[in-house]
Amino acid sequence: MEIKTRSSKLSLIALASAALLFGCSDGNDGEDGKDGEVGFSIAQANELKASISSASVTEGVVAVEFSLENANGVAITDLDTYQAVDWIGMGVAKLLPTEGKGYKTPQWVNYINSAVEPVATDVPPGYEDKASTQFQPGLESSCAQECIENLSSGMYRYTFQLNLNEVPELEGLDLTFDDSLTHRITMELRADGTANKLINAHYDFLPSSGEMVAADATRTVEFLEQSCLRCHSDDYDHAWAPKLLFHGGRRFDIANCQMCHTSYAGDPETGAPIDMGYMVHKIHKSDYLMVGYGGSIHDYSEVTFPADMYDCRACHQEGDTSPVDAFNFKHHRALACGSCHSDSTDPEQIKTDMHDRYIETTDCSTCHAEKGEPGAAHHFTDAVAKDNAKNSYSASLVPASVSITGGMITFDVQFADSSLTTPVMSPDTDKRITLSAIYFGFGNDIDFGSGTQKVDLIALAPTAVSDGIYRYTTSTSIIADTSQAATAVVSTKMCVDRDTLMGVACGTGTDESNNPAVISGDLVAFNLSGDDSVMARRVVVSNNTCANCHDEKFIGKFGIDFKHGGSYSNFEGECQMCHNPTRSGADSKSIQDHIDFKVRIHAHHANKRSTQDPITFPENYGNCAVCHDKGQLKMDGLGAMVATPSTDAVLGMVEFSPIASTCVSCHGATDSLISHIRSNGGAANDTRGTYVPGSESCATCHAEGKTNGVDSVHPVEW
Repeated sequence: MEIKTRSSKLSLIALASAALLFGCSDGNDGEDGKDGEVGFSIAQANELKASISSASVTEGVVAVEFSLENANGVAITDLDTYQAVDWIGMGVAKLLPTEGKGYKTPQWVNYINSAVEPVATDVPPGYEDKASTQFQPGLESSCAQECIENLSSGMYRYTFQLNLNEVPELEGLDLTFDDSLTHRITMELRADGTANKLINAHYDFLPSSGEMVAADATRTVEFLEQSCLRCHSDDYDHAWAPKLLFHGGRRFDIANCQMCHTSYAGDPETGAPIDMGYMVHKIHKSDYLMVGYGGSIHDYSEVTFPADMYDCRACHQEGDTSPVDAFNFKHHRALACGSCHSDSTDPEQIKTDMHDRYIETTDCSTCHAEKGEPGAAHHFTDAVAKDNAKNSYSASLVPASVSITGGMITFDVQFADSSLTTPVMSPDTDKRITLSAIYFGFGNDIDFGSGTQKVDLIALAPTAVSDGIYRYTTSTSIIADTSQAATAVVSTKMCVDRDTLMGVACGTGTDESNNPAVISGDLVAFNLSGDDSVMARRVVVSNNTCANCHDEKFIGKFGIDFKHGGSYSNFEGECQMCHNPTRSGADSKSIQDHIDFKVRIHAHHANKRSTQDPITFPENYGNCAVCHDKGQLKMDGLGAMVATPSTDAVLGMVEFSPIASTCVSCHGATDSLISHIRSNGGAANDTRGTYVPGSESCATCHAEGKTNGVDSVHPVEW
């Protein structure tokens, strides 16, 4: 046997001494020693991951076993002793069936509750008559590491101090332990005070068998990633990024939130329910105020919701990757419904208000639906009708059809509608259409700086060329080189009916939507020579990323009012036809108030414009990946672009080179940034005419993928 030590001589002496002490060997090998524990300390981990593997209830005592690993799956071995574990919170609740007319979704009832009295000095003005004692569910957190047993190799057991057979009674709450009901265990764990080492985990099980329950035997309704994070940031560790990280930076997962934001929980200082459905609806309606820990007021009256409030699907996502009970939002609960339909927070009063308002005009089954029936799905029939119109109708330029002669422009448009059994009409005769306009932009490589034109297709009587193709001729002032690249896009608005869920002749629907469907046309590149290889304008923002928050609801029934009434909706290239550096009159504004698209959109979402009402952008505005797909930040195609002219309050008429104007839109025209831009060939607050197109060298260091690329120096999360 080879023994490797720092000194083989000393090892031989030690072996010889051992032989003298113990005498001769009997020739048998000794027993193997216990294997050393393989794993890391929490201090060595950059990230923690936990998974609850089992839970059991024995004579009312709950024991939970779980594993703890680093990001690479290596066991964490010192959870029970590591001194910088600053939070461990464990929760337990049962899923209680709810009775009533129609299907009622079961509700979580937490075993750990407190009756909390309002603090008189913390009651906001005007809420004195609403302040009252409220139940507030919670977690077991005082035991922490004392309740944890280290089993082996990153496996641990937490034993609750709470005994489910000895839960104190609270009036009106059924807190008896029933082992035949689904139960949920939640775990919150954080170390080193960082969100990188924060865990939210849950486990749904049946105490009578100890087995994990099937997905259809519990209540989840939504996944954080699928619903909230469509719009909100999960950059939990960034200092100033807005984030869904609550209660001292310890809670973010919906399944954990449900444990305390129950149907019976409330805020004592305001009387506001903190029921999950009620609270979230009210917050996104900009109509919620509550008092938090230490008397801190949480006022959500300034929230700006960027989608259609009436379309439940903005947050409630159904589909193959959704929870199996995602449909549950369609089944009414007094508080959830009352958050929009009543001024009361009392469930009984909400029921009365709903009946008084709707019982004479609405069938009972609309609200009191049986399981599997539409129920509250009637809220988004408006949006479904619009989606159907968008999916069936299209209008786009026939690329090789454009010609300009003698101050007249001639072009063909292809219309199609799969919902019709008859040939599609031109917009001037199609009574469903309230807007049909084609927008031309010449000069794709210079952001349409050679001229733009809007043509109202409803105002023109075209000539039919073939099935669905119509030819238009109208006057134009555009004079363009025949080889110059251009773009055209058709925007359409169509009246829709909520009963048939289809397009309808405006004013004739039995239940017509308040607003028309907005149908974004395809961007079609062309030139006057009829080339089919014309390069389109660079695409650096995607309609799909905008839709994550705006949901393609450019005109909503409630909660949204897009600029221009939703008439311009193809963000990849339509908006830029007007929002470009050369737009007449735009140079009179400061750079952050300019309408140049690359300036306006950045400054708008970062709240840097002086001429707009503030918005509550729910992401880190430094995270370029919110709007830009990977590959769109390479700064290609900017060499031909002209500077963006603006007016500085002190310097007067100035200009900013293309990349510089984008940077300044968020960062502002600081002295250090201006100096850096100028030293690298750009222009910033320089006299107009200073910038030479193509002289900016910013991309050398700051293009996507470079060492100091914008995707590296910003908190970009692809």
